[in-house]
Amino acid sequence: MSDARELARGKWPALLGRWLGEKTLAGRHGPCPICGGKDRMRFDDLEGTGSWICSHDGAGDGFHLLQHLLGCDFPEAVRYVEQNAERFEAKPLKPGRSDEDIRNALQQAWKGSQRIESGDPVATYLERRCGLTGAPDGLRYHPALPHIDDDGVKTAHPAMLAQVLGDDRKPVTLHRTWLTRDGQKAALKTAKKLMTPIRKMHNVAVRLSPVVDGWLGVAEGIETALSARALYGVPMWACCSAGMLLTFRPPPEVKLLAIYGDNDKSFTGQSAAYGLARSVMNLGVECRVMIPEISGEDWADVSARRRGP
Repeated sequence: MSDARELARGKWPALLGRWLGEKTLAGRHGPCPICGGKDRMRFDDLEGTGSWICSHDGAGDGFHLLQHLLGCDFPEAVRYVEQNAERFEAKPLKPGRSDEDIRNALQQAWKGSQRIESGDPVATYLERRCGLTGAPDGLRYHPALPHIDDDGVKTAHPAMLAQVLGDDRKPVTLHRTWLTRDGQKAALKTAKKLMTPIRKMHNVAVRLSPVVDGWLGVAEGIETALSARALYGVPMWACCSAGMLLTFRPPPEVKLLAIYGDNDKSFTGQSAAYGLARSVMNLGVECRVMIPEISGEDWADVSARRRGP
């Protein structure tokens, strides 16, 4: 396996070029070939590993992306690299950020945040979007979080910060949602982003509620999870993306897992929800999968429709 990684190092733009456009390969936000989002994905190719991040599907390296694109397993992705990599020249490697720089950036963002209070932009946004009152666990309000667009233009906006924890309960990264002062989603090309994680994004979630009597609900998005909580009183965690929902594994105390999947027109959300259920049931955990009836909706849409204008 190490031979395949070295063989592919610096060659991922060429190996993936048939699926990723020039804009994406240049490191700018662009269409995601996994979920179909128009500007969710950024291909940064740090240290020539083919690394990428999508606000819907999470993050990974070239091999993870290749598995999605080819619809194959890991060994087949390795074979694809072995059969094709020698045709291409390796590009100069883009250095990765140090662990200290990543940790400092995460700490600085979190320290600049404060508790959510009634009437602030985050509280207003959550009430409007999810029908929620009160401050959930794991979320904070940042009054002026910096935002950098693809052209390097720097601005600052109110933001909702969500702490993404690993299965060891330690922080892995932060999820950011930029807002307006009156609690609307900010009119930015990419208003939601994950920060660079301090370690691998494995079995992570935003823990919005404690597990109750062995019962836990999970969903992709934070708003989706909070809407399910408001609608049904379920203790909820948000996995941040379809890819991370699929690979989620509940802690040992969970005996019943309720999965609130998105009804995506691409079937990405449904596939992730049922794939998670199949994997978790094999571990002996009872599962229930709930999908909105209307195509294109998630549970935040359901909540908004039921509440009315």
